[in-house]
Amino acid sequence: MSNKPVGDVRPSQVITTFGPGAIVDLQTLSVIVAGVDEWRKSDEQRIQEPRLERNLGVKYFYSAPPAEGEFNQRPGTMPSYLFPRYQVCSNPQCGTLSEPSEQCFVKHEKRPVFYCQLCKGGGKVPVNPAPFIVACPSGHMDDFPWRDFVHRGPSDCKQPMQLKSMGMTGTVRDLMVKCKCGKERSVGEAFGAKKHQVVGECSRKRPWLGANNVDDNCKHSDLAETLQRGATNSWFPVVKSALSIKDAATPIGKLIAQADPDIISEICDLDDLNLYWKILVKKLPEIDSFSDERLAILDHILKSRGEIETDDADLLLPEWEALRDPNGYSQGERSDFFSQKTEVPEKLRDVITSVVQVRKLLEVRALTGFTRIESIGGPFGGEGEDSDLAPISRNPNLDWLPAVQVRGEGLFFEFDGASLDAWSENVSVRERVKMMINAVLEDSGIDSLPTEQDIREKARFIVLHSFAHTVMRALALDCGYSGSSIRERIYSSVEEGREMSGVLLYTASPDSEGSLGGLIDLGTPERLGGLLQAALRDVTRCSSDPLCASHEPNRHRSTNGAACHACVLVPETSCEAYNSWLDRSLLVPTVAAQDLSYFTPKHLGWV
Repeated sequence: MSNKPVGDVRPSQVITTFGPGAIVDLQTLSVIVAGVDEWRKSDEQRIQEPRLERNLGVKYFYSAPPAEGEFNQRPGTMPSYLFPRYQVCSNPQCGTLSEPSEQCFVKHEKRPVFYCQLCKGGGKVPVNPAPFIVACPSGHMDDFPWRDFVHRGPSDCKQPMQLKSMGMTGTVRDLMVKCKCGKERSVGEAFGAKKHQVVGECSRKRPWLGANNVDDNCKHSDLAETLQRGATNSWFPVVKSALSIKDAATPIGKLIAQADPDIISEICDLDDLNLYWKILVKKLPEIDSFSDERLAILDHILKSRGEIETDDADLLLPEWEALRDPNGYSQGERSDFFSQKTEVPEKLRDVITSVVQVRKLLEVRALTGFTRIESIGGPFGGEGEDSDLAPISRNPNLDWLPAVQVRGEGLFFEFDGASLDAWSENVSVRERVKMMINAVLEDSGIDSLPTEQDIREKARFIVLHSFAHTVMRALALDCGYSGSSIRERIYSSVEEGREMSGVLLYTASPDSEGSLGGLIDLGTPERLGGLLQAALRDVTRCSSDPLCASHEPNRHRSTNGAACHACVLVPETSCEAYNSWLDRSLLVPTVAAQDLSYFTPKHLGWV
C-alpha cells in the first residue's frame, strides 16, 4: 500500500460503488479498496444525523477523505491493495500468468504499471490483472488458485504458467491455463456443475483488511466459487439512509422536545414516568392528552438516549410524520428540509389523500458493510438473506461509519390507509399475495402459512412499491433526470400506532443533477393529474404481454407478479427492495387480471 494515487473515485462512490472490499478496475491495474481503519478523519469530514446514528448504534459518520494539492501532485487518500495479485502478460503470444513474488514481472519506477520480463517485448509489454477471482457468501475473497487448478490439486511445481485463449468459441472454455511442466486445463471447468469443488474450500481471506488478514471461520466454506474480476455480484453495499429532519418529528417527539430536559433525564422506567407525570403535566399541559400512551412516551425517551435499539420503523416514522404535515414540520426555504402541499388530482382523491412537493431535502447514506454473491434480502427477506454481512474494518467495535450527504427534491404521495385495507380484503387479492409470500417461504425452507397480518402488510407494500416504480419511470421521461437518479422511499406499516402508507420519490445526487427543480415542476396541479393517469395507463399493457401479465408467482417461485424490465422494473440503485415485491396486476387492470387492481378504470380516466 502506497500513498501514491493510482486512480480516483467520487466521495459518493465510496458508499455505493467502490467502497471498502470492492474491486476498482483502473487503467493499468486492479485494486481492492482497503477497510476504513487507515482513513484519515477530520472534523471537516464529520456528518451528523442523530436518528441514523442511534439506529446503527454509532457515534459518528465521516465522509471519504478529500484529495488535496494540485492536479497530478495529489497524495492518495483512499488506501487500497493490489488485487488480484496474479497478472497476465498482454502479449497474446506470451500470456505469462504470475504474481509479483514470482518475479516474472517488474513494476515501473514511477507509474502504477507492471511489465513482463519473460516475453520478447524486452520488458516493455504491460501486464493486465488476472480475469478471475474466488469469493464466497461470507464475503471472503482470494486470488483464483491458478497453480492448484492447473495441476488438479496442491502442487510444489514452480514452473511459469500461461493463460491463453484458443479463440475457437469465444467462451470461457477457450481460456487454457498451461504450465511449463506440461499440465493444462480449461478455465471453463471452474464454472461447471462442480464449480465449488474445483476451487476448493474457502481460504477465509479478507484482502481489503490487509494482505495477510484471515477470518476465524467461514460458515460457507464449501460454497466458494469463481467470479469474473469485474462482476457486479462481487460487491453489494449494505446502505442505511435517513432524511435530515427535526429529530422530534412525531407528535410524541414534538411534545418531549418541549418538556423540561432535567425531568426527562431522570426518567429511566415506567415507575419514574408515573412519578414525574404530574410535574410534566403542570409544566406542559398538552402532554396530559397522551396519558394513555405512557409506554410510547417512555419508549421515545429511551430510544432518543440510545438506551434501547431502534428499528427501521423508528427511522421512517418521524419522516412520515414530517412529510405528511408540511405546515408543522417544514423548516423553511433556507433549511435542509422545505416542503409544501399541492393539489391531489380530482379522480384520485378517494385513494390518495395528499401530495406534497418536497422542494429541498438532505439525505445521509451510511455504509454498514457489504455482501458478495447475493445482495442481502429486501424488506421481507428473499434471496440473499442468508448472506453474511462482511465488515469494513478490522475493529469489531467500530464507533463510526463512512457516509455521504446528498441533496435533492421530491414528491410525496400519502395513500388512504382505509381504502388500502378494504381493497386487501378482496379474496382474489389475498390469494395473489399469498402466492408471492409462499414463494419466499418455500425458498427459505419454512413450512408455515402466511398470517393475516402478513397478507395485509405485503398487499399494502406491493401496491405502494409498484406505484412508486410506475411513477418513477414516467418522471424520468418527463422531468429530464436519468432513471438512476430518481429514488424511492416506501413508508408502509400496518402496525398499530405506527401505521404508514406513503411513497416519496426523490432525486438525491452529490452533483447538480437532482436539485434543478425538474421534479417539483411536475408536481403542480396543471401537470400532476395527467402524468399520474398516463403512468398508470401505461402499465396496463406491457410489450411482453401476455407472458408478463400471466406470470404466476407460485409456479415460478418468484416474489414478483406481473413485472418485468419492459414495464415496472427500475435500476436497482433506485429501488430499496431490489426489484422484488412488484405486481402491476395488483396496481391496475391488466390483460390477465381485471378484478385485482387497487386503481380502477375511474382512476385511470377511462370512465
